[in-house]
Amino acid sequence: MRSFTVSILCGFIFLCGKAFASPETFSGTWSGKGTYILHGDMTQCSQFQLVFSATDSSFTFVSGNRSCEKHEEVFYKVTMTYKNGGLFFGDQRVGSYDGNYLQTAFSMPDGNSTRHWRMSMRRQGDHLIYEESRTMDGEVTPMISFAGLLIRQN
Repeated sequence: MRSFTVSILCGFIFLCGKAFASPETFSGTWSGKGTYILHGDMTQCSQFQLVFSATDSSFTFVSGNRSCEKHEEVFYKVTMTYKNGGLFFGDQRVGSYDGNYLQTAFSMPDGNSTRHWRMSMRRQGDHLIYEESRTMDGEVTPMISFAGLLIRQN
């Protein structure tokens, strides 16, 4: 539940000298299904929903949920500012947006290690391809991986 909130707060692609459109293309309610892998154990998610709101200066993850065979998650509101292709949480650049592609990434301490989140979304018409992963320092294989395909509901 908190994991997605943190994962959507981040990013590392820096795009310069380009005219950017607004991430409003992601606004709306998206529903679909996906596959979740936790420590190598794959489970199917029969319900996955994301709700976004965006303007020419902000991107808000309004809410969402994921229902999988072995767990359920609820996601909470997070708002980032948007300017010149970059997404910011406070003063920190946490992501980027370019046309129909939005990417975020974030690292934060977790005990004696650092946890790294990555999330990307690509819109193709009324379809949204969503990917998320988390790793710990020194790991090559993600601790969790999720891929989902969603369809715009409104």
